[in-house]
Amino acid sequence: MIKFFRNARKKLLAEGKNSRYTKYAIGEIVLVVIGILIALQINNWNESRKSKRTANEVYTNLLTSLEQDSVEVERTIILLTESLETQRKLILNPSNPYSSVSNTEDLDDMVQKVFSGVMSFFPKTGVYELITSNNSMDLLESKKIKSLLINLYDFQYKRYENVDLIIDSKYHYHLGSLIRKKMGFIVEYNSKSQITVIKSVDPTLFNNHYEEFVSECRDVYGALSTANNYLIEIKKSISELIALIKEELNNS
Repeated sequence: MIKFFRNARKKLLAEGKNSRYTKYAIGEIVLVVIGILIALQINNWNESRKSKRTANEVYTNLLTSLEQDSVEVERTIILLTESLETQRKLILNPSNPYSSVSNTEDLDDMVQKVFSGVMSFFPKTGVYELITSNNSMDLLESKKIKSLLINLYDFQYKRYENVDLIIDSKYHYHLGSLIRKKMGFIVEYNSKSQITVIKSVDPTLFNNHYEEFVSECRDVYGALSTANNYLIEIKKSISELIALIKEELNNS
């Protein structure tokens, strides 16, 4: 097409038809501009498709990570709630309800529930850290999803982690140490954090150290309750994010 205009321009110049030459020249420029615009539009369309495909990959990876966190946070809430309920009964009871208990299974079950409060929730942050480090967050069009992600990973998870460190210290150096060293209760955990009793609670040792045991429960109860409330909020945020991300993927 451009070759055609070039030949036409030469012919018009040779014939001295300047006005028609100008029209042909303008037409050639317009065609070139239109061609450039079309090429740019195609390039933008291809880039948009690539960005959309990458965004969907980010959403998919986030969804997998959040669904795994959802399972883990639910498991941890169940364990902490059970521990809190058991500790509350001990704290509010003015006397030792196990003073005449000789069945070690009952003692093991109660102490095991108290001990389950040490279980922590460890969120999977790898995907979020990757997308924030390589600026993939900019590919996510939903401002609400981005806002919820930042709040969950940069605030809620970190806030829970801080109080969990306090609980871990109290269990490791105080309550857990008392249970192991002064009551003889030894357990082990499998890969699913399920407890197996290795050595049962000694009823005599338990009664001798009951007041100290309840005192340590009082000390850890506040932090444990706070952690559990944080986890409940985290669970709600995860559920909301999962629903929004699924909606984005369905609409893509």
